[in-house]
Amino acid sequence: MPLRSEPLRKLGFLTIGLFDERDPRAGHESTLEIIQLGEQLGFDSAWVRHRHLQFGISSPVAVLAAATQRTSRIELGTAVIP
Repeated sequence: MPLRSEPLRKLGFLTIGLFDERDPRAGHESTLEIIQLGEQLGFDSAWVRHRHLQFGISSPVAVLAAATQRTSRIELGTAVIP
């Protein structure tokens, strides 16, 4: 079967929102800025996830809700089951 090359239709990215446990606000703000930048750069989707025992996003759904207030086009998703 010959390989068929098709153009890329959509492009997204995943971020874990990793930050210092002593300053969670700065980490959340940084994550939201990354999502905004992704939209400005033309990405189609942004995904967030969290990992147990790792300092980062404590509630992906809440972070995505905040991201909706800063974006208009990019699709948002969570790579965890809330």
